[in-house]
Amino acid sequence: MFKLFTVETANDLLDAVEARLTALETAVHDLREAHARAREGRQDPAEALALRAEIGFLAGAARDARRELERLGVQVPDLEAGVVEFPARVGGEIVHLVWERGEDTVTRYHRLTGDEATYPLDPDDATPRRGEPDPPQGTPEPRA
Repeated sequence: MFKLFTVETANDLLDAVEARLTALETAVHDLREAHARAREGRQDPAEALALRAEIGFLAGAARDARRELERLGVQVPDLEAGVVEFPARVGGEIVHLVWERGEDTVTRYHRLTGDEATYPLDPDDATPRRGEPDPPQGTPEPRA
């Protein structure tokens, strides 16, 4: 289902998104650990069977968490960084509002033109503003 968000509706959903993101991260982390244990190959047949069952359960938990995020209408382009995107409309253009784990609110967006630069949201009226993209992470903003 394709859903368009406003900044307000995206911000209202952040607690639910974060809970599901945490569930997804936990399932993926635990699944990686279970796969690593399976590759070691030191299990007796009963342990190997239990490990296969655990891997199946964790894969299902990860799939369910991903589906819950999709049902909310959001996309997770970078799970490890905790980046979530909310489809939105800005001046007639479809964009993605961008939120990253640790942020209190959605503060930026990026266009869907292949350019991954992010643009700040205008804090006064909570609508995206056009202008220069945010500087790349790790690059200081120019001083006036």
